[in-house]
Amino acid sequence: MPKQVDHEERRRTIAEAVVRVVSTRGAEAASLRAVAAEAGVSMGAVQHYFTTRDQMLLFALEYGNSVLSERVGRLLAERRPATPRENFRLLFTLLLPLDEEGRAGARVWAALIARGCVDEPTSKLAADAYTNLTAFVVRGLTDAMTDHPASATDVARSARHLVSVIEGLRWPVLFGVYSEREALDVLDAQLDQIFRPARG
Repeated sequence: MPKQVDHEERRRTIAEAVVRVVSTRGAEAASLRAVAAEAGVSMGAVQHYFTTRDQMLLFALEYGNSVLSERVGRLLAERRPATPRENFRLLFTLLLPLDEEGRAGARVWAALIARGCVDEPTSKLAADAYTNLTAFVVRGLTDAMTDHPASATDVARSARHLVSVIEGLRWPVLFGVYSEREALDVLDAQLDQIFRPARG
């Protein structure tokens, strides 16, 4: 009998190959042929799932976002941060390119953001990623501040500041301008602003 193909597994294999190609050679290098060679499958197998390069790149970005979400959830469960501040510190540290996985993710994000400047579907996906991250931080801050509730405006502002700080840190860290310690000092200063004790 012919071997049964696990289609979800095959799509993941191809997405991982796209991520490797983009993170090492850039988005423009991620042709269907190059990805097929990287994944160790036929070009026909790639075309079975993705008829265009754009479809493949968008799926790879969505896949990368889901991998990051799973990693965050796993580490939060393993480490069980004791305070909301520690929770946020762990989350935002994972968004920085401080290890090989983080650096690969940052390179993919950089390549696809550049593509999003001239490609509408990629632009929408990137915008959705920022919107969803900000909304996630708003929910987390709202839950964390039950002891000294802040206004919805203040929480939204704090969330935008955090997302902007981490985005601003990502590239100097990736290019070796900021050390890990320098980047975490900036992140800690921003977290201190948000989680400073309420004055009685």
